[in-house]
Amino acid sequence: MQTARNVNVTKKTTDWNNVNWRKANRVVRNLRRRIFKATQDGNYRLVRSLQRLMMRSYSNILLSVRKVTQKNRGKNTPGVDKLVVKTPATRGSLVDALTEFIPWKPLPLKRVYIPKPNGKKRPLSIPSIIDRCLQAIVKNALEPAWESKFEGTSYGFRPGRSTHDAIERIFNIARPHTKKKWVLDADIEGCFDWAS
Repeated sequence: MQTARNVNVTKKTTDWNNVNWRKANRVVRNLRRRIFKATQDGNYRLVRSLQRLMMRSYSNILLSVRKVTQKNRGKNTPGVDKLVVKTPATRGSLVDALTEFIPWKPLPLKRVYIPKPNGKKRPLSIPSIIDRCLQAIVKNALEPAWESKFEGTSYGFRPGRSTHDAIERIFNIARPHTKKKWVLDADIEGCFDWAS
């Protein structure tokens, strides 16, 4: 019995130094905009289709690997697998590995304790590099849909928003000639202590 073979097929390898980053950014940005608009329009079938497209997008994989291995401050911190991706060749091979659909089970998190000024220690869980890349890929697919539904006055951990935006909003609300004359400042001490 003869087996079917693909003819003239070469295995794609990513040359990290020759990636067109401008094009990759444009492709991901356009997909994110389309997901955002489809969510606002209530076309959830299109949203789901675009999110699947984003998850398989080569440009999204490239940008996610770049974010995790080059831009992130924790790029030199390994997870439980002790893997750190530092060279362009290893980044390219990581992209190639992520483009192939392989059923994935996350690795355990590495637990580290960071000292706090009051003498206590704050627990920090560090995922492996491949888990961080997969999280970034999924984030690019889900975030635009969530952003279209969030409150306009929410500023915490949102793309394109900062503490300065929140300060400006508070300043504009609490000016002398407005109806609102007070600002509430709340610090929820020990809010996440249950996680330790």
